Amino acid sequence: MDGELTQNPRPARIAVVMLAYGAAASVAELPAYLADILGGRPVPEKLLADVAQRYEAIGGRSPLLDITRDQARGLQRRLRAGGWPDAEVVAGMRHSAPRIKDAVDRALDMKPDVLVALPMTPYDSTLSTGAYLRAFDEALAGRGGVSVVRVSRWCGEEKLIAAYAEKIKETRKKFPPAAEPALLLTAHSLPERIRAEGDPYPEQLEKTARAVACAAGFAAWRFAYQSKGGRGGEAWLGPEAGDVLRELAASGVKDVLLSPIGFISEHMETLYDDDVLYRAVAAECGLGFERAPALNASELLLEAMESAVRAAVEKA
Repeated sequence: MDGELTQNPRPARIAVVMLAYGAAASVAELPAYLADILGGRPVPEKLLADVAQRYEAIGGRSPLLDITRDQARGLQRRLRAGGWPDAEVVAGMRHSAPRIKDAVDRALDMKPDVLVALPMTPYDSTLSTGAYLRAFDEALAGRGGVSVVRVSRWCGEEKLIAAYAEKIKETRKKFPPAAEPALLLTAHSLPERIRAEGDPYPEQLEKTARAVACAAGFAAWRFAYQSKGGRGGEAWLGPEAGDVLRELAASGVKDVLLSPIGFISEHMETLYDDDVLYRAVAAECGLGFERAPALNASELLLEAMESAVRAAVEKA
């Protein structure tokens, strides 16, 4: 109509809650941290001593919270630049401060139109993302007035595959020019029973490993699980990474490049299990060994997370 002004609708106000496992900020915080993981049960002295020794070996603390906050700032920057100028991103931890409940409270204080739950693992499993999202839902119980979107998996994001491949290619340059390192891709083990329960975790990892190896230019590669827990006598997913290193050495392989594609951030499982334990196994076997760094707040990872959030919001 002549003289009538048309206006674009206001972009939805988006708040994203990153859901991460958590970590102790210091060795002194380990008893409370481990008690939380154990559901309040007494922490065995041996477990506390073992974890304290690992923390001391990586500098006395885990960088996980700092990295997650860097990722939150990076994702917020990308969302704001990409059409959601009021987007806010906050981090919540399952087993340490800031808690998922605190992060949800903070996000709701921002009066968003859409609240997004984004697990900080791209793989879906009832034992990981399932637990994160249950904690998120418990924090939301009885609180309405906002549209809620849950991202359950994002391991198929093209930029995530590219991010892992980029780190592998950079790490390959550390080997002598004539070297032909074997590629070993790893992820956190879970109890074997999840296969019978139809959990999608193993299949997602197999597909991702294949895609990453191809993108990184490796025709031959191996996949293994690491960092298995110690629940009495229960079988865990394998093969175990240390066993695969020994198999590779026995087969005549001279060098190994390990990439922990089951994780996106540096934390105890990468800094101790990979850099200390598996490096020692490689040395015992006479293998040259390099480990690809975690993605942390790399731009490719941030692009993958942004894409996952946008796809989930658009689908909802």
